[in-house]
Amino acid sequence: MIKLLFICFTFCTLNAFADEAYDSGTSKDIHSIYWLNKNQDGAIVYAKHHGFIELRNFIDTAILTSHQLKNSKFNTETAEQLLLMLPASKKWLVVYFNEDKISYNGQTYLVDSNTIKEMTQMNIYRINKGDLISSQLLNKAKKLFGSS
Repeated sequence: MIKLLFICFTFCTLNAFADEAYDSGTSKDIHSIYWLNKNQDGAIVYAKHHGFIELRNFIDTAILTSHQLKNSKFNTETAEQLLLMLPASKKWLVVYFNEDKISYNGQTYLVDSNTIKEMTQMNIYRINKGDLISSQLLNKAKKLFGSS
């Protein structure tokens, strides 16, 4: 019985100090997504429209249901970067992705490359349309959510 209590205590303690977890309730707290542009300073903002819902659901499904790759190296330097803004907790989460993987909190997940292509095409359309916000506005948003 003491061993069981010790194991439970250890497990609970480790969970209390674990890194930021993404769970099934996280997506409802995301109110905007900033897709950082690799070629220029600035970002495309997704909030409360069809593109936002598609992107948020893609991230949610990828993290919660996709196959997690163990011991996989993910190069964040060449990856696309998304900032998930959670205003209720005044924080933001960072998600990276490339042509067939998504990375969150040091974990890498295998995802459908066609879905990533669709998301990337949507973002390119928004860039070409002139929806890119400046790096100054991006920095203001980061400060608003507790980081710069």
